[in-house]
Amino acid sequence: MQPLRCQHCAARLLVRKSTVHQTSLQWNADAVEACAELGAAPMPGPALAGCSRLKESLEAEVAAGGLRIVQTV
Repeated sequence: MQPLRCQHCAARLLVRKSTVHQTSLQWNADAVEACAELGAAPMPGPALAGCSRLKESLEAEVAAGGLRIVQTV
C-alpha cells in the first residue's frame, strides 16, 4: 500500500494498484471525514469503492510515476 493525497479534498489514504483496472483503497476515519462525498454518505457504503473524484488523483499519480502498478502474474 502506498500513501495518496486526493487533489480535491486533501484526504490521505492508502492505495495499491494491482493492475491498470484494479485498485485497492484503505480509508481511515480522517480521510473519510476530509472527503465531502464520503463524509455525507452512510458507512460503509461508497468508501469501499472510493469517491467519484478520487479517480482523477489516482490517474494523475500513476501518470506522474508516483504510484506504480504492481501487476502480479
